[in-house]
Amino acid sequence: MPAQPDGNLIIIGGHEAKQGDTTILQEVAKQALDGNGALTIVTVATQLPEEVGAEYQAVFKRLGVKRIEILDIRTREQAYDEDNVAKIAKAAVIFFTGGDQLRITSQVGDSLVFRCMRDVYHKGGTIVGTSAGAAAMPETMLVGGASDSSNRISALSMAPGLAFMSGVVIDSHFAERGRMGRLLGAVAQNPRNLGLGIDEDTAIMVQPEGVLRVIGSGAVYIVDGSEISYSSLSEQNAEGVVSIDDVTIHVLGSDDHFDLEGRRPRRAEMQRTR
Repeated sequence: MPAQPDGNLIIIGGHEAKQGDTTILQEVAKQALDGNGALTIVTVATQLPEEVGAEYQAVFKRLGVKRIEILDIRTREQAYDEDNVAKIAKAAVIFFTGGDQLRITSQVGDSLVFRCMRDVYHKGGTIVGTSAGAAAMPETMLVGGASDSSNRISALSMAPGLAFMSGVVIDSHFAERGRMGRLLGAVAQNPRNLGLGIDEDTAIMVQPEGVLRVIGSGAVYIVDGSEISYSSLSEQNAEGVVSIDDVTIHVLGSDDHFDLEGRRPRRAEMQRTR
């Protein structure tokens, strides 16, 4: 079952609104302001760190966050720099931008900067990731696979992630890029993992008690393979379309809740409290 977090996680499906209804980034700013007021933007995933960092800095300033640092790591060596570690240590919120999730894990994974991120999280800080930053959050991350088609066994690529969550695999830009097939394939590879597919301008906030809440304008799809009775995954059938029987899929909208440990929506309970 997914491990319960220590702080909060905000995991965004990408292309979150930066003008108009900025519900998701408002929640990120609130987490910073409710903490010590400091937010660090980590641009390691993107090939355009200066432009992306400046864009998010302007948005968060507009949302009232005054203490903003940009952590621009381009090499593994920089992930051991004491000044970069200090930028993380003083943050209430650490925000990973989009780009390439393998850049995040290869440049930051198990470095001094990453160990400091874990410390911030264990002390109740908030870790945020959008797009590639979202995909990198779990212990196991999706790094490749065809969209807009039925998943083929040979096409799916997985790798170790940052492990801020365990027992899940996350896919972003979900409905927009037709990624149900590849998420089903990822769950079929190990039905212990819940599959979380997150639409653009949509996020899940994972709270310390292990309950996620949906925020934003789209949907979150949860694929539960714990009752799978058959899948065609085998070395003898390595090129075929994945056949899977008895998969459970939940579709959640804004303000819906899901218990990660119990693998059940908490809709009825939440409606009674509204």
